[in-house]
Amino acid sequence: MATLINLTPHLLNIIAADGSTVYIPPDGNRIARVASTSSIIATVNGININRQTFGKVMDLPDAQDDVVYIVSRMVKDRVPDRDDVVVPGVPFRDTDGKVIGAWGLSL
Repeated sequence: MATLINLTPHLLNIIAADGSTVYIPPDGNRIARVASTSSIIATVNGININRQTFGKVMDLPDAQDDVVYIVSRMVKDRVPDRDDVVVPGVPFRDTDGKVIGAWGLSL
């Protein structure tokens, strides 16, 4: 069985194949993120318009046997060839439309 490591800052509620909910707490030590810089390119009605430029992934460990890392979609999009890096699946919402979990995990 693989070890799931949540590198997001959120408690994840994942709906498993059998319909049960698996709770995956954040790692607590690391949050995988994409570096970014921002620069003001214009001002409209007194509001700055910024251009963000995204760089490399930070705090994503190297692949390890039997370890799966759960990250944000932005991080996953930067490492598309890593099958050990996944994101929460399709959002599961309550009757008010609030996201309360995800249907499985996704590449």
